[in-house]
Amino acid sequence: MPTGVHDSAFIVNAFRARFLQISADPHAALWLCERHEHWANHYAQQVGPSEVLVHALRHRFFLERLQAFLAATPDAALINIGAGFTHYPYLIPPGVPCCEVDTAFTVEFKQQKLAVFKAQGLLPVRTITFLPVDDLNDPAQLSVLLDRLRAWLEGRPSFVLLEGVLFYLQLSTIENLLAGLASIQGRGDIVATTSFRPEEQSKPMFQRLVSYCTIDYQMAPFTPTTLTTGFYCQQRGYALLEHLNCFELQRIYAPREPLGDVEDVLEEGLYVT
Repeated sequence: MPTGVHDSAFIVNAFRARFLQISADPHAALWLCERHEHWANHYAQQVGPSEVLVHALRHRFFLERLQAFLAATPDAALINIGAGFTHYPYLIPPGVPCCEVDTAFTVEFKQQKLAVFKAQGLLPVRTITFLPVDDLNDPAQLSVLLDRLRAWLEGRPSFVLLEGVLFYLQLSTIENLLAGLASIQGRGDIVATTSFRPEEQSKPMFQRLVSYCTIDYQMAPFTPTTLTTGFYCQQRGYALLEHLNCFELQRIYAPREPLGDVEDVLEEGLYVT
């Protein structure tokens, strides 16, 4: 059984590894062992098997959007908030400034493992700045993070990724985070996110996800956050450029891998602003 939400990073890697051609993450399996595969199987059984493909699809979407942005803006930087054990810095050209944000526990563990992988020649050399933040819902910690990101970014163009994070944040935190990012990003910069629409809460599968987080991730009490598409249109400093759901991504990237009925899929929206 996982020891907390930080272990979701292993589960997501297992999902990306199972659909390697779709996720386009050749490094996902590096983190996995029999225990993590067991966790991934249990998650898929408890929440729903469609989650495996959905996580691979969203990784592919964000990777391609990031690659396109960097091709058009070669002096840009990547900021990944809630980075977990993702490998975006290793899937883009060397030399791109990368900053990853996560809890101190996750950051320390990831740095140790990356050092091992690099020593074994399993990953290319990349320079990543790690910023630990234990609770983004704490206004003081969020304020410190934004100040550190502003100093690190130094006015460079940027692509900010919030993949699978907003679900766990309070609405006020999300609003303050986006407002803070708007103050340090410039015209043409990107924020890419995932979130659930409020309508998803009526699905039994959504309730199973909440139950899983409460019990297996030991998050009790836990109240997830959902966002309307209109929320993104209302954020000052941003304009909604793209919005796709997992069914649309499946038709693009995995037409031979059916997702299932609507009730058996959590339609996590992917947004680019």
